[in-house]
Amino acid sequence: MLTHISIPEGVTVVVLDLDGTIYRKPRMGLYMVTRQLHHLPLLIAERRWRKAQRKALALNKPMPSMPVPETWYRQKYLPTMVDVIAAHYKQQTWVQPLLDECKQRGIKVVVLSDYEAAIDKLRALDLDPKAFDLILSSGELGTIKPDPVLGEKILQHLYPNQTKHAAFDWQHVLFIGDRQDTDGLLAKALGARFILV
Repeated sequence: MLTHISIPEGVTVVVLDLDGTIYRKPRMGLYMVTRQLHHLPLLIAERRWRKAQRKALALNKPMPSMPVPETWYRQKYLPTMVDVIAAHYKQQTWVQPLLDECKQRGIKVVVLSDYEAAIDKLRALDLDPKAFDLILSSGELGTIKPDPVLGEKILQHLYPNQTKHAAFDWQHVLFIGDRQDTDGLLAKALGARFILV
């Protein structure tokens, strides 16, 4: 089990994925189905939609719209996921030491989640959202990983007073994630460093 992540010299920003990275999520699907069994068709549609989004991005096609009711997604699906996290999961042992090191070295820490409700999830994992400089959801930004447009969106939120982000050196950014095909490809597209956990 990974207990420590070394931050290379020269890194000024760490971008953390949330689900599957800050906490491992074995049996998440089972827990979600158990708690939302009466909404099983919606759960299946949500999963298929996420796969369709990645396929559309890979083929450079328009993103498909969400096939489930927004009210169910916001008021049932996301709160259920937060409840499941609070009941069954803990933050990885390397997370707090990483946050402490970043604070000590003046490194900015960004959470870039695939799902909304990131702040509630961090609280469910006993993490103070104020420990992070920025908390974003790719869905709320209008695209998904590994779309390189997310790089500009991160910079706009992290450095809102700067208008020229084109000169930003992504070699100073370390992405940490659990998926090579999303987190890793985004880091590669931007020219950033990447650690797979």
